[in-house]
Amino acid sequence: MIEKFKNYMLQQEKTENTIQNYVRNVNQYIKWFEDTTGKEFNKLYRSNILDYKSFLKNVKKTRKGNSLKAETINANLSALIKFNEFLVKTKIQDEIVITDEELVKVQRQKINPTKIDVEDVEKFRQEILENEGVRNYAIVTIMAYSLTRITETLNIDITDFDFKTKELIIRNGKRTKATNNLYERQSNKCN
Repeated sequence: MIEKFKNYMLQQEKTENTIQNYVRNVNQYIKWFEDTTGKEFNKLYRSNILDYKSFLKNVKKTRKGNSLKAETINANLSALIKFNEFLVKTKIQDEIVITDEELVKVQRQKINPTKIDVEDVEKFRQEILENEGVRNYAIVTIMAYSLTRITETLNIDITDFDFKTKELIIRNGKRTKATNNLYERQSNKCN
């Protein structure tokens, strides 16, 4: 069933990291279910999902003994939401038993409204170039001026650069922008 779930996510063009995380979280749920009920897993039940959510919130601890953060709980529940969708679409199960409404509300701290000037970015880039080397300088430059995430930047291949149009193609990124013009940075401020 897990292999079919992986294939289902591949067809939806999920990234390898997303697939690995979802599979890991679904496997954790299945282990919890089988350990708790003493029965083999065959489908999702709403009551079990609510019990599992309570387990994640109140019982499960990190390796350091801390309670799980809301984001971690939501990552587990999101995997189950996708898994439930898969089970229904493949007719293993008839009903949706978990939705986004089950996600834990996350209280975010306010973002610091400090603006960073291009000059500050350039000084930082120069520090990286002098002390960390060309590879890290390239990574910081791409992240600073294309606004890509770390994993998106680390997955960039030389073939993703279009040197004629001065564009970088971001494949399998979470953002909707497919390309970023790296040379617009001279006139823009970074936030």
